[in-house]
Order: sequence, then structure tokens, then C-alpha cells
Amino acid sequence: MNKILRNLILTTNKKILLIGPFPEPKGGVSIHLERLVKLLEKDYEISCIDESPIIKKNIFNIRSYNIFKYFKFIVNTNIIHIHTTIQVLRLFHVIVGFLFLKKVIITIHSLSVVRDKKDMLILKFTLLFAKKIIVVSEEIKQKIKINRAIVLPAFLPPIILNEDNLPEEINLLIEKNKNNKIIVSNAYKLNIHKGQDLYGLDLILDVAKYAKKNKDKIKIIFIITTLEVNMDLYEKYIKIIDNEELDDYISIFTYPISFVKLIQKSDIVIRATNTDGDALTIREALFLNKSIIASDVVKRPEGTILFKNRDSVDLYYKIIGAINKNEFNITHSNINYLNLYNKIYS
Repeated sequence: MNKILRNLILTTNKKILLIGPFPEPKGGVSIHLERLVKLLEKDYEISCIDESPIIKKNIFNIRSYNIFKYFKFIVNTNIIHIHTTIQVLRLFHVIVGFLFLKKVIITIHSLSVVRDKKDMLILKFTLLFAKKIIVVSEEIKQKIKINRAIVLPAFLPPIILNEDNLPEEINLLIEKNKNNKIIVSNAYKLNIHKGQDLYGLDLILDVAKYAKKNKDKIKIIFIITTLEVNMDLYEKYIKIIDNEELDDYISIFTYPISFVKLIQKSDIVIRATNTDGDALTIREALFLNKSIIASDVVKRPEGTILFKNRDSVDLYYKIIGAINKNEFNITHSNINYLNLYNKIYS
């Protein structure tokens, strides 16, 4: 009898519900969730609730407003792991999980939506209902001031064989620029944070201008996953490229791709954000042994080349320095990520 009961408990504890934005489109959180499913699916029974703006046929989306199906997912799981970035939704999921006596785990990927004291109070109230709290950086832990929070970077190693091939037009562009250094950067969408371009595409355009002036042999490829917001900003940037004849130095693509595959074909990766959590892009670049240059707005992983936040001149010189020094950073590790998550879910 005890053996049957123990097996029943083990089976129940293997049921995990993941809630958050799933690809497509691909952003840092959605890529993390995609890889987390792949990591766990052999050892756990995984169910998912998608919160992305694009409704897919093969996954339940919260935007369908099918409340009965939503509660069916909650009832039929034991562990709810929430990756939601929207404050109100996160609070709703947590309270529902708490009321249904489920083990609730929250991962905080960023504090970009915590704009004032009221937002911080809502976040802290939400976290009261969580059994475990994961934050992706020490900076986030210090800001929320919750000692029991577990610091665990969001990076999970990419499975290259599962990544989509790059579009032909990007492959042709890279081939055309085979004698230039390929510099890549990306943004989920053109967000504004504190009145500035969050992902720093404006800074990267400045770099293209400096490169043209100095006749540097570089080509920048910038990926914007979706243009669902700030289309006017995109059009402004395109006009700058056209008016200043920067096409030979920078190209912008506005659809989702495998950024991992693009990193593989690059020489330097840029993360020019004016706020950040533990950026997946940085850890992917380091993992793939590429030079990575990032703003100093938060503490970055060892091996990252830092430039002064919102300083395009410093960014440009760090790029030139990386090219001349041929800096590469090997950070492969033997971390057993499955064991890490087994401990969290136990």
C-alpha cells in the first residue's frame, strides 16, 4: 500500500504546468520556455498555457478567454511554474494556483514592467503566494529584497539541430559580406523604456554612421521579431538608413529567425539595452564562443565586453577594439540543468 501511495505521489509531482509567452514570436522568455519544455519533457508530464499575442493551433492561449479550459489545466497539474511578465496576469495565476492548493513557482525574468512603488508592491504581494521564487540575476534579487529568491540565469543551452535554418536572404547577405566582420543584434519589438529605445537600435545606427565615415569593414544585421508596436520608430530608422546611405553597413529584418543560427555566423554580438535581466543573447554568444559587447546597465556574465550605457561612441570603439584584438570568450560549462530543475520542482 505504501509503495502504491509513493508511486502515486511521484507521478503527481511529475505534472507541471508552464505559463508564459511561447514562440512564435520568439523573445528571451519564450525561447527559455521552449528550451525548458525540451529539457523536461522526458521526465515530466508537461502542459502549457501560452500568453503570446499570436494564437497557435497546438497550444492553449489565455487570449482565447476559455476560462473552463484554463481551470482544467490548473486542476490537472500539481506544479504551476509561472513565467508571465504582465503583472495583473501573474497575480491572477498565482492566486488561482494558491486557491487550488498547487505548488506555485514564479520566475522573474525582468523588472522592466516595475516602473514605480505601486508596481513593486503588486509584485511583492504576488510573490507572497509563491512556494518558490526564481530570479534570473542577483540585481533583481537585490531590488525585490526577498532573501528566499533563488538566483538562476534563464539560459538553457540551445539544441542546434532543432533550430530553424536562416532565411535565404540573410544567408546571401552574409555571403556577400564574407570579407567584412558580421555584427548582430536583436530586439523582440521596438520598446521604449524611460523615453529611450530599450534595445538601443538608435545607438547601433550611430555605429553604422561612424563605420561609414571611417570606412570600416563591418556589416550589422539587426533582427526585430515583431513590429506590433512603435511602427513609427521603425519607419524613422529606415528613413535614416536611406537618407544617410547606410545600407552597406546595416540591414534590419522584421521577422522571427533562429538568432542562435545567426550568432553562429557572426563575429560580434551586441546587447545595447538600457535595462535588462539576465540576457539570453549574452549567454548564447558566450556559449557559442563569440565576442559579446553589452551595455553596463546591469552586471553582465564574465567574459562580456562592456560599453557605457547609451553611449554610441563608446560602443563603436569597443566594437573596433574587439575586432582588432580578436577577443573571444569560451564559457562552456558542464552544468546539469535537468538536476537544477529537479531540485526546484521537488
